[in-house]
Amino acid sequence: MARVLSAPSTQMGRVAPRTPQSRGSAEGFDIYRNPDEEKVPCADPACANAGASGAADQNVSSFDERRFRHALGRFATGVVVISAGSGDGMHAMTANAFMSGSLRPPLIVVSVGHRARMHERLMNSAMFGVSVLSDAQERHSRHFSGEPQSRFAPRFAPVEGLPEVVLLEHAAARFAARVVDRHPCGDHTLFVGEVLVFSLDEHAPLIFFGGRYASMATPL
Repeated sequence: MARVLSAPSTQMGRVAPRTPQSRGSAEGFDIYRNPDEEKVPCADPACANAGASGAADQNVSSFDERRFRHALGRFATGVVVISAGSGDGMHAMTANAFMSGSLRPPLIVVSVGHRARMHERLMNSAMFGVSVLSDAQERHSRHFSGEPQSRFAPRFAPVEGLPEVVLLEHAAARFAARVVDRHPCGDHTLFVGEVLVFSLDEHAPLIFFGGRYASMATPL
């Protein structure tokens, strides 16, 4: 069972309004097709006819990774700092690919790219921590995403009974988890952790949307 470090908040918040930005036509949208789709056999005679004619759908273009990332950025997320180890051996990184996996048992999931230093750490770690950043911790996000902040010393707190993990102070929520599974996912790995300890605070969360940081309005 996960141990609760503080009482949960019952307050809800709303996202501060943003000026809408429109891209593209109201009549339709561009389609970016994954080139791997062309490797899948098609039994429909229409497929052969289309190939013989050499005609291409004018609305379909080659898969564009940059546009794909931009499309994914339209999904607003929170921001977390993943931590592994403690003391001089502690390593941390910013991420927004974080989700709940299960309530029974209590599981969380983080997605980490193969080229990230954190990937190797989590492949060889039994524990990891996740700190959900508050709207006052944008500097923490930048610091742990490769933009070191001058005269800035993030403070991590130890977790009683779990010396292998530390968590950021003053975060909106914090989780200490034991790695129970690892799943390959393309150029990333999904790390599944069983939550052993968690805490939450009244701080509004930091939001990431469209490549920019945002904050929540006053809680309702």
